[in-house]
Amino acid sequence: MKDLIDEKDKKILEILEENSNLSTHKISKKTLIPVTTVNNRIKKLKELGVIKKYTVDIDKKKLGFNLSTYIFVTVSLNELKKEDMKMKDLIGMIKKNPLIESVENVTGDVDIVIKMCIPDIDKLNDYVVNTLSYYKGVEKTRTALILQHK
Repeated sequence: MKDLIDEKDKKILEILEENSNLSTHKISKKTLIPVTTVNNRIKKLKELGVIKKYTVDIDKKKLGFNLSTYIFVTVSLNELKKEDMKMKDLIGMIKKNPLIESVENVTGDVDIVIKMCIPDIDKLNDYVVNTLSYYKGVEKTRTALILQHK
């Protein structure tokens, strides 16, 4: 697949990553590639699955979500097995909370990393103590507040 993407495609992707709301006309001006060619290349990148979707970058602080955190979860696989559950079942339960931004199954000292955006420390405490810690298989959690966003 690498051979199917050239420098012009990479430049278009760079611009779209920065602002996916730009028109093909504006992308054309920035890249000096004709509008029709930009359209065709974007269409090709979608068909190849390189461009999966367009998203919106929301300023959560303006919506009252002032804290972001990573929650590191250690899972007891034996406990999951006793409940006839798999890791994907636990991850699915965690993902149901609307405050959760992402849930990743990782290698290393922990099994799951959760990214959560929350209004305040009380909401975080409530989720970790009264919800997450009660899920079958959750053995231990560690929380890290994000001090500075990119």
